[in-house]
Amino acid sequence: MTGRRLDGTIGPDLVVHGKLDGKSDLRIDGIFEGEIDVDGTIAVGPDGSVTAPLRVSALEIEGEVRGDVTASGGVSVRAGGRLVGDVRARRIAIDDGGSLQGGIEMDFDDGEAR
Repeated sequence: MTGRRLDGTIGPDLVVHGKLDGKSDLRIDGIFEGEIDVDGTIAVGPDGSVTAPLRVSALEIEGEVRGDVTASGGVSVRAGGRLVGDVRARRIAIDDGGSLQGGIEMDFDDGEAR
């Protein structure tokens, strides 16, 4: 995961349903279901699970994400990570042991700077 400090955390014992919207970095070690639209990096820990469409600056996955992803920067699926959904991003990295099931679109202009 990223070496920089993240602004918030959804801990391993939390289940959150709803919409995240704003400008912040966030680590998800619990369960999130809903929608995410964040100008920042979302890091999904090894035990984290996200079921949501995501519109973010960057996404780092060690756990599981189910939903379409639009990232103005990059998407990284680490070893043990799983992404099920279509991805639109400038950069995509899938480590050995990571998986992506869905379509990929790169080098696009989303019309917004994030």
